[in-house]
Amino acid sequence: MNNSYKSVMFVIADDWSRIARCYGNEVIRTPNIDAFATRGVVFDYAFCTSPSCAVSRACILTGQHSHTHGQYGHCHGIHGFRTHEHMQSVPKILRAHGFATACIGKKHVEPASVYPFDFEPKVDARSPIDMAEKVHYFLNQNSDKPFYLHIGSNYPHRAGKGFGNDRTHAGIEPGAYTPDEVIVPNFLPDVPAVREDLADYYESVSRWDAVVGAVLDALDASGRADETLVFVTTDHAMPFPGAKASSFDSGHHCPLIIARPTNRDEAQGPRATGKSDMQQRHEIHNQALVNWVDFCPTMLDWCGVSHPDGTDALPGRSLLSILEDDSPHPGNGEWEETYFSHCFHEVTNYYPYRVLRGRRYKYVRNLAYQLETPLPSDLFRSISWTAVRNDNVQQLGERQRTGFLQQSREVLFDMQNDPAEAQNLIDVPELQDIANEMRRKVIEFRQKTADPWLEQSFQEGETAPFFT
Repeated sequence: MNNSYKSVMFVIADDWSRIARCYGNEVIRTPNIDAFATRGVVFDYAFCTSPSCAVSRACILTGQHSHTHGQYGHCHGIHGFRTHEHMQSVPKILRAHGFATACIGKKHVEPASVYPFDFEPKVDARSPIDMAEKVHYFLNQNSDKPFYLHIGSNYPHRAGKGFGNDRTHAGIEPGAYTPDEVIVPNFLPDVPAVREDLADYYESVSRWDAVVGAVLDALDASGRADETLVFVTTDHAMPFPGAKASSFDSGHHCPLIIARPTNRDEAQGPRATGKSDMQQRHEIHNQALVNWVDFCPTMLDWCGVSHPDGTDALPGRSLLSILEDDSPHPGNGEWEETYFSHCFHEVTNYYPYRVLRGRRYKYVRNLAYQLETPLPSDLFRSISWTAVRNDNVQQLGERQRTGFLQQSREVLFDMQNDPAEAQNLIDVPELQDIANEMRRKVIEFRQKTADPWLEQSFQEGETAPFFT
């Protein structure tokens, strides 16, 4: 390892669920992601903080929850949300410490004063060749500096009603899937339109895999891989009704693979042998419940840089100490719960909620439960939801349509026995101690993170006044 520098490359997809062979999906073709998984750590319980593109990216880069950093929803066009000017961010902090910073591809956060990148080239974020060329250029131009390199692909986000697989991008080889071979998740109806939509999505995921391979190869070719902590992840899960922009795990439970340089050497050693398919892939699977607000402290920890607002400024914590701990309860059981916070997606998608996700139980506080769940425009126009509406489909996999569209004020799910989150247990007498404890923890979390929506809870008689 280059002892002089410690750098970071953060590779982020747009709307990617845990669909990869390293996550047990034997249909999808993701050779580059799976190869990367053998030299890194695969997190099995990784959760985005908010399942919305711009919001999630702000959470990643500031290390704060959406109700704290202020970018409550999308920043482009009519939506116009912006991160608070006083917020710190990974590129801002590292740039002040002499790091070269770049955002290649999708950025989707504002303002530039909070997210200052030295290099933001025009690029086809769906082209592996174009993305890799820009990576080559940036690394060659900054060979004498440590770096933070943020790479945002547009895959597998929808492009209109579909996923743009009919479009030509340099470095993409055709690779369609048939509707019969895809796996319909437990929250979608198994109907032809959904299968067709999923087949298109699978192809876009494979295209994303090509981008991952190209930018990782570019890093290797630069000679800087031996100093670089690499993340491969997503902003949130798949762009389907009941996933993206929803409180369900199908929107929050995401892929995350992290590799530090030592893993690259180990991958050539003892773990490279074995008999079963999983053993041959010799992946480390980490069982900690982690959150996207943990990324900022992890990156600063790796780079040896302190947060300018002090050690208590961030709600998350560094993952480095448990990175390769594959025990059932890593960190001596300190990673057994995590929090979600969501406010908006588009400006028309107001549906705030706060969540405590434990190992078994999950508590949801819907702050606008009186409203019908609003769907993002790309989901509402999708062929999947169009079929649900036109054919009056009432059963969305294991969930009922009415329960999805009109949610309760409070929800308690048993994730062990009800992974589809179809049965609300909030009023079950035997679970009242669990519900009360999780309710209390969520209120404390909101107080610690200065949640502006506490005023609403006060007016409803749920909490004491917090803001004066």
